[in-house]
Amino acid sequence: MHQKCYQVGQLIAMIAVYGVSVQAPAFAARPQLPIRQVQIVDEAMCCAGCARNVSSQLYTMRGVKEVGVDLKSRTLTVSLPAPSPAVLGQLWHAVEQGKGTPTKLVTAEATYTLVRPKVEPIDQSSHAATAQTIVIDNLHCQGCAKKIVTQIYTLKGVTKVSVDMEKETLFVESHPKVQLSPWSLVDAVAKAKERPIAIFGGHGELKIKYATKAAPKTHQQALQPRTQGIQR
Repeated sequence: MHQKCYQVGQLIAMIAVYGVSVQAPAFAARPQLPIRQVQIVDEAMCCAGCARNVSSQLYTMRGVKEVGVDLKSRTLTVSLPAPSPAVLGQLWHAVEQGKGTPTKLVTAEATYTLVRPKVEPIDQSSHAATAQTIVIDNLHCQGCAKKIVTQIYTLKGVTKVSVDMEKETLFVESHPKVQLSPWSLVDAVAKAKERPIAIFGGHGELKIKYATKAAPKTHQQALQPRTQGIQR
C-alpha cells in the first residue's frame, strides 16, 4: 500500500515539475453499420392514429433509429442498420401487429410486393395453407438446389421439400399447425446465396424484383443436367 502511494506521489510530482500530461488508454471503437432506409407501403394507414400504432410497433424492434410517416402515400420510412431478409420480415410483421396491411417493401437492393388472395383466407388447417412454392432466379444446378433445400429444412415445421429443376421451382410443405412465413423462406434462400423471385402460398404471391441482375454462375456444376428433381 505504501509502495503504491509512493508511486502515485512521484507521478503527481512529475506532472507539477515537468508538465507531463497523462491520458486515458484509447479503446478501439466498435465499427458502426451504415444506416439504411426501408420503405413500407401500408394500405390501411389512413390517419395519424393508424400511423402511431404502426410506428410504435416498429420502434420496438432492435436497431430501428427513426420511423418517418407520409400519410398521403401511406408510406413508412424506417431507418436502421443494414437489414437482412430476416429483419425485413420482422419489419413487415411489426406493421401487421400494429393493425396495418403492408403491401410493398422497398430497399436499395430489391422491391417486395405482396398480392393478397382475392378469395377468403385459406383455412390454416388445409393442405393449401401449408404448401408454398418458391421460384428461384437462375436455379441452374443440383448443387445450388441442395444448398437451398438444406437451409429450408432448418425452418421449424417444414416436413417436405421437392425441386423441379426445369421450372427452377421448389415446393415446400409444412406441418398444419405451423404457419410458415414467406419471409422465412426468403431468408433461407438468401442464406444459400441464391435469389427468390416469387413465393406462392396461402398468403398470396410475394413478388421480388431486384435492382441489379444476378451475377453469372460459371462453376462446373452449371454443366449438370437440369431435368432431375430433388426430394427429401
